[in-house]
Amino acid sequence: MKQEMEKYTKEDIEIWNYLFENQYKNLENKVCWEYMDCMNQLSSVLNSYEIPNFDHLNSKLKTATGWTVHVVPGLIEADLFFDHLRNKRFCASTWLRSRKELNYIEEPDMFHDIFGHIPLFMNQDYGAFAQKIGDLACKWKQDFIKIEQLQRLYWFTIEFGVISRQGKTKSYGAGIISSIKEATIVDEGKSVFIPYDIHKIIHQEYDIDTVQPRYFEITTFKQLYESLNELEVLFNNSAA
Repeated sequence: MKQEMEKYTKEDIEIWNYLFENQYKNLENKVCWEYMDCMNQLSSVLNSYEIPNFDHLNSKLKTATGWTVHVVPGLIEADLFFDHLRNKRFCASTWLRSRKELNYIEEPDMFHDIFGHIPLFMNQDYGAFAQKIGDLACKWKQDFIKIEQLQRLYWFTIEFGVISRQGKTKSYGAGIISSIKEATIVDEGKSVFIPYDIHKIIHQEYDIDTVQPRYFEITTFKQLYESLNELEVLFNNSAA
């Protein structure tokens, strides 16, 4: 599949502009500095006034960290998704929500995928973590339990992760970053924040249809990557 830039309408541009400007403003002091730093690095190709062109984004991303955006029609099977992660490709939709869906959509759209996810792939530790999840999922793709555990890990980190900074909880998960409501709830401390523990995470169920009642809080992105060594040992021992 390929992004077809000529198909975006004036209304699409207005919606992108509205979503980007409102959420970028809302995120001030609510997200980790790494996200804002990465967003600044991508500002020439990721901004409020134009629909992001994936070719231009890929040029920046690949040069910096080797990652690229891979176009998909929507949600895809887990094995395909993880295979793309292993190969440093992040899957993204090219469709954008309508005006009626500005505050909530059932399935991730381009704003969630690009605004929420892509900036942090400019961060080496974060990108290495995502790629390693893909590696592990491909290695254990025949083991349903391990794949489910990796999906939980992905959910509580890449989608809904938070990080502790000077006694304050900041967001880095794309599901929070792309949601005005959830970013504000996290910032106001209205949820349960649990110190990052990979053993707890892989056994923690989640609900995709509600604001998260709990978040697992890291201290550095390096901590994420290093925790996968522990998970790999756990997986290997359980298979022995």
